[in-house]
Amino acid sequence: MKILLIGNFAPPFEEENLQNITLYNRLTEDGHECSAINISKNPAADRRFIDPGSDIGYLLALIRCSRKKDVIHFSTKGYLRVGLLKMMLSIFIAKLFRAKSVVTFYSEFFSILGQMRSPFGGTQTLFTSFFLADRIIFCDSDTYNVATMYKKKENYQQVPSFIHVPDSFPGNDSLLTAKLKHKKTVIGFSNITPSSFLLDILKEFLAGPALSNDTAIVISSSAEHAANLKAIAETASGELKGDIIFIEQDDIQSALTVFSEADIILRPLTCDGEMFFDRFTVSVRKVHHKGQNTFFPNGLVFIKEGTSASMCADIIRTMASTEARSSDRIDSHDPYETIKIIYGH
Repeated sequence: MKILLIGNFAPPFEEENLQNITLYNRLTEDGHECSAINISKNPAADRRFIDPGSDIGYLLALIRCSRKKDVIHFSTKGYLRVGLLKMMLSIFIAKLFRAKSVVTFYSEFFSILGQMRSPFGGTQTLFTSFFLADRIIFCDSDTYNVATMYKKKENYQQVPSFIHVPDSFPGNDSLLTAKLKHKKTVIGFSNITPSSFLLDILKEFLAGPALSNDTAIVISSSAEHAANLKAIAETASGELKGDIIFIEQDDIQSALTVFSEADIILRPLTCDGEMFFDRFTVSVRKVHHKGQNTFFPNGLVFIKEGTSASMCADIIRTMASTEARSSDRIDSHDPYETIKIIYGH
């Protein structure tokens, strides 16, 4: 099949862009002819992905890449109006070129913002898109249920968000893998920045009760903030309790390694490569591993109120020490196979 994927393919890496990239890799490995357009304002690190550079550039790239495609698949978290307009445009172009239009919504916040869309523009964009698209994929039940206010469920399907990390992945032999291999608990603080609520929680977490020797903390940040964050982490923790490991947020091999080993991931809220509300919100995702896939069955959004960082750190400790309940576990069926069925392959 000939497939066009559209979404965030650029660093800093988290589950949104890692899912897009690993889906692209798996499709090409299976012999499908794939193109990819990066809608993040950040440039893609992989030259296989097209950076349009502007809204007009996106339109031109979309028209050029959509010719003779069987499927046009747009992925988003659905916060941004410009992103939703690009989504609707991709559906129109798919109709024009007689391609199957597929949209994926993976979002920890659409269940709130989706109900607050302006009736003049935002709501109509979603009504039109959900009506015209051949299939809408939702990665969590909350988003799926909220979306019913825009259309009936005939073309809706729930498929869990996932990242695929094959055994042949080069990072599997890295030093980072060796450090994490024998750790019982791995907690990732992803794309952390100074003056963020995420940093407040990290400092409270490190300053709290001593971590066991089988716990690892992985901190992802940009190179410009790394030295400062290392000093803050060492000061907050006194003598290092547990292992604290730093990686760069644009290192895809390290990011995939961490996500393939992590039990909990904390990160800023993002959509299509943009960071939102980082001074007072944090997304927390419980991670589940099944075979070569990493899933995110449960999540929380922490919202800063007063001096709540200490309480949030306590919640993370509780989450890290609690086994997933049977109801939290992911169906053994590979979601990639479901996506291929949706494509019509």
